[in-house]
Amino acid sequence: MTLSFTLLILGGLLLYYGAEKIVHGGSHLAARLGLSPLVIGLTIIAFGTSLPEMVVSLAAAAKDHSSIAIGNVIGSNIANVGLVMGLSAFIFPLTITYLNIRKDLIIYMIAALVFTYFCFDGMINRWEGAILFGGIIGYSWYSISNPRHRVEKDIDGKDSISKCFFYLLFGSIFLYFGSKLFVEGAVSLAELLGVSDIVIGMSVVALGTSLPELATSIVAAFHKEHGISVGNIIGSNLFNILSVIGLVSFLYPLHVPLEIMQLEIQFMIAFGVVLFPIALMKQPISKITSGILLIGYIVFIILLFN
Repeated sequence: MTLSFTLLILGGLLLYYGAEKIVHGGSHLAARLGLSPLVIGLTIIAFGTSLPEMVVSLAAAAKDHSSIAIGNVIGSNIANVGLVMGLSAFIFPLTITYLNIRKDLIIYMIAALVFTYFCFDGMINRWEGAILFGGIIGYSWYSISNPRHRVEKDIDGKDSISKCFFYLLFGSIFLYFGSKLFVEGAVSLAELLGVSDIVIGMSVVALGTSLPELATSIVAAFHKEHGISVGNIIGSNLFNILSVIGLVSFLYPLHVPLEIMQLEIQFMIAFGVVLFPIALMKQPISKITSGILLIGYIVFIILLFN
């Protein structure tokens, strides 16, 4: 038991610091390229903070633990809205500009529904994975090439391009070793407690791989970088479905436990739909609304273990 928790903690720390370096390098690189905070959050930072989900899911699938890979993504998407957005908005005023984020929300919901459809037969095969991964390529191209996301280039106080790439490489190495430790600890803990892989994937693993999103969004909200904070959450959820599930299932076709359709998938869809009325409400997001998001996430965790 002690060894399992030690592996989880060490793996989680490596995932966190690895993602932090990737976010740092990615955000400075984006500023030099003249991309807005929103598109930085939706693409480069979202990709960076989703790398823990990617490497953990790849490691789990390679070891024939498809349930951890699936549970990690669904649980992370629920945590990103319920926990990350809820806590960020509860601590600091967080503003969502609906007109700026509307198309991205719609694209996310379409991706979530397509993913749900692929899950119905209990398997996400290589062709379905290729379709999902093609979606993230198209989405990234759209976000970066969209004129409304362009700003003036900013090189003042920003790291050089070569240094940015060094941070990206350094962070990737941390993520690789962190994922190995984290998956080993999670599988070991599941076996000791007699808990299914899917529950561990959606709770412990999902929470651990959501730490970069949590840290990034809270720091961004503190600095009033609402575009980065909100874009990071929505972008990470998109990357989790399209990029993580897409690539992992293309390499290792994933078996989907059909019982997730009764609770977990429904919560993920609900936490996506609720973003629309929240974005349309008076801004910034109220403490009552953020509190409801946090309570919703706690309810999900309680139901998961019952």
